[in-house]
Amino acid sequence: MEIIINTFKVKYVLFMFTFLLLGLNTYQLQAQVKSSKISFIETKHDFGKVQQGRVLTYIFKFQNNGEDSLEIKNVRASCGCTGAAIGEKKKFANGEEGEIKVTFDTNGRTGVQNKTVSVQTNDPENLNVMLSFTCEIVSK
Repeated sequence: MEIIINTFKVKYVLFMFTFLLLGLNTYQLQAQVKSSKISFIETKHDFGKVQQGRVLTYIFKFQNNGEDSLEIKNVRASCGCTGAAIGEKKKFANGEEGEIKVTFDTNGRTGVQNKTVSVQTNDPENLNVMLSFTCEIVSK
């Protein structure tokens, strides 16, 4: 009789353990929520050699490859000589594309210049994306 009861207890414990593991696995699958995913075609640009006094412009293109909407929360240039703009649209659905326009005033500068632009998003894997560009400014 005691062997039957112990066998029953072992089976019951194994059943409960299996049930618990299956429940945790299901919980993990449900926890995988939809998220946004920003993908830039490129994050670096080289203007090459440029004449001093020019205002350089470049457009960094991106796409939302996530399942949820992508939000551009902020775009910030590294210094006052650099401008960065996203435009009026700040939210992008799955598959939608957007642009970040970067400008750089070379007036009063010479030599190699390396500048960055910070893009803050709601992409959980890329909350802050750094864009960069370089150029070599030659005197007139």
